[in-house]
Amino acid sequence: MAAAQLQHDHRNWLVMWGCYTRAYIAFPLFPGPRGTVLTAAAPADMAAKMRRAERSAGVRVPAPSPPQDWQGSQDWQGSQGSQDWQGSQGSQNWPGRQSLSRIR
Repeated sequence: MAAAQLQHDHRNWLVMWGCYTRAYIAFPLFPGPRGTVLTAAAPADMAAKMRRAERSAGVRVPAPSPPQDWQGSQDWQGSQGSQDWQGSQGSQNWPGRQSLSRIR
């Protein structure tokens, strides 16, 4: 959950939790120094490392994201309000449905 929050707060990074290394791992999604990979044991340490790397690379950081419980936000599809995860097509019309039923 903390990796998802870091990803949400720092959209210029791909953040993952390494279950075997037990550390957060971040890859820049901006043109930075080649081979840049950050690791940290705590979310606060990772956030500080990401900000430091952005400053050293000269990346213009966007305004912070609003809190997750903010009610005025748009959903991921860009429309107001919530829609179920199936969208407008429903669960029966997704592209791989026919090929999946042949496998079973």
